[in-house]
Amino acid sequence: MSRPAAHPHLILLCAALLSSAQAGGSEAVQTSSFQTLAPPPAEAARPLRELQLAAAPDGSLVLALLNDAGQADSGKGMYESRKVRVWRNAGGGWEPLRGGLPGGVLNYDVPRPASNMDLALDGQGTPIMVWNENYGDNDVVVFRAYQDGNWTDWFPRYLGDDLPYAARTRSVVAQNGEPVLAWGETLRTPYGSRLTVRRWDAATKTWNRSPAFNTISVFSRTPALALNAAGQPVVAWLQGEVLASNVFVKRWNGTVWEALGGSLNRTPDRYLAATRLKLDAQGQPTVAWLEDLNGKDALYVSRWDGQQWQALGGPVSANYASGPALALDAGGQPVLAWVEERSGVGQIHLARWNGGRWQDSGVINLDPRKDARAPSLAVLPDGEIVLAWREDVNGVYGVQLRKIGGKP
Repeated sequence: MSRPAAHPHLILLCAALLSSAQAGGSEAVQTSSFQTLAPPPAEAARPLRELQLAAAPDGSLVLALLNDAGQADSGKGMYESRKVRVWRNAGGGWEPLRGGLPGGVLNYDVPRPASNMDLALDGQGTPIMVWNENYGDNDVVVFRAYQDGNWTDWFPRYLGDDLPYAARTRSVVAQNGEPVLAWGETLRTPYGSRLTVRRWDAATKTWNRSPAFNTISVFSRTPALALNAAGQPVVAWLQGEVLASNVFVKRWNGTVWEALGGSLNRTPDRYLAATRLKLDAQGQPTVAWLEDLNGKDALYVSRWDGQQWQALGGPVSANYASGPALALDAGGQPVLAWVEERSGVGQIHLARWNGGRWQDSGVINLDPRKDARAPSLAVLPDGEIVLAWREDVNGVYGVQLRKIGGKP
């Protein structure tokens, strides 16, 4: 993929970076290490609602997109149908992973409302897709994997509940061509919720679940899941009432869940959101989350050193933050992308931890005056980082992609 000609909006990006550096605090990321990448050629046909980006061990990129697909009639009224597609770029441009499906559309039923899309790659680069399809008044969670050039038909595996909480409270990773889920269920007696890790049992054709890792008598949400080198899960989640929650982390030792320290949040019992979790090469977790700071949602990061949690600086964001994405670079240092609100306009930011402080990019948008959302990060085997997001371009949200050098 060649570097495109200079774009006028890059002038605005450079100005934002210079302003960030002059303001003090975090260092600025060098603009010379940013390269704009072309999106899939057919992506702009319909407005983009969601995206997920991942990097395979062979260096290829996998991009999942959820686009509007036109109005449909449910019999009770009109709704916007949406379609899920997946693309791969191995260096020669984007190719759709059709796998025999008409138009490469992964949905089991078209037209249907679809939402809450997850993409995960296993150690061999096999893409696993998980998303919600709406049936009547309920969402069900459905699955596919791209194996041997085809998408699996895993509709019988679907998971659902009569409450939308369960269908949207999950985190997905992939192992040996199979999804592994952290999954949330609402409990009525006692009041609270149950968070477990689920794996598909091919022999019994059912989902097996672990013991709960949260306190089930307390409401819990936003699980984040990772697997260590031995395939054992590590989880982070929010526990407590919405305005008085705490971030906790546990790992499975093969027998029981072990707590890694206590609450991570800077101030106990706060409004929290958006838990994110990654493991380094030694299996030690890094966790990011949003926490109330004087009425603003601020982005924080902590890392487990094997004995205790280390706070990586103070708040990474300057304004109201949302939609964080977390990755670890080739040296195991965290990379963050997130949205900051400016008068209702979302601006994409990126920051990297250099071992002592955060290096802040400033605004990454193609046009800082246009709304941008849903950042997603992928780290290539050579250490380069790719950032994807969706941005309003001439009234239609489309995907934007930038490659960032491997060293901060």
